[in-house]
Amino acid sequence: MKRNVFTLAEILITLGIIGVVSAMTMPVLINKTRNKELQTAFLKTYSEFLLFTAKEGVTIPEYTASNNNGISQSAANLIFSYYNSASSLTSSGQGSEDADGNFIAFYDIHYLNGKLYSGGANNSCKNSSFLCDNTGFKGTSSGTILILNDAPKPGDNGPVICVDINGKKRPNRYGVDYFMFIFTVDGKVLPVGQEHKNNPSSCNSSYGACANFNNIGAEYCSTTNSNISQNTSCAYYALTNTHPTKKGKDYWNDFLGEVYHR
Repeated sequence: MKRNVFTLAEILITLGIIGVVSAMTMPVLINKTRNKELQTAFLKTYSEFLLFTAKEGVTIPEYTASNNNGISQSAANLIFSYYNSASSLTSSGQGSEDADGNFIAFYDIHYLNGKLYSGGANNSCKNSSFLCDNTGFKGTSSGTILILNDAPKPGDNGPVICVDINGKKRPNRYGVDYFMFIFTVDGKVLPVGQEHKNNPSSCNSSYGACANFNNIGAEYCSTTNSNISQNTSCAYYALTNTHPTKKGKDYWNDFLGEVYHR
């Protein structure tokens, strides 16, 4: 009786093909899983922000409005008090100084294109390694990190709040796990990049030395530019799950897929 069996060569060829296919598909599956986790964390963070709507009889922009850039400690404490279990990670600002007076950033942040952004002094202000720079960092029980930017001018939306949705866990990258939102005079919280009649002016500083801002347009979610102001509006596209420049493409898979390949 004749038996049909595979030869050793045929088995090795088959295993080789399986290995090649796995090597091609596994990174895609891993990225999709990571992107889904980030999207879930982003939406959870945004839903928690909706709890920030003031219960004090005034909106957050009204409560914090000032003709000076600085936001008071009491105003910051009130805002953070609406976020469940927020605790201080730094006493103030974005880092600390070593014994020689060198600035040590709380942690490193990267542009959307992957290049390092934070880590020390810049041409405008020693303490501007992050776009939001007016309070210390706060951490939440879910691992999110929060920091506020400047007080809004009377009548403007603000302050802007910067959020790392998975804390110090990598990639620590604008538009991937680091996003910006803004409180509005009508009691809402919007992703930076969304139109609103009370939005403050745009920020175009390449050093991140900006008061509150709301940059509108796809050029402010750029994968190629190392001007940090052009990484500020990705939250809008992340929330709507739309590709900044390509119609019919989404944010969390199509756009971030392009980001990872840079």
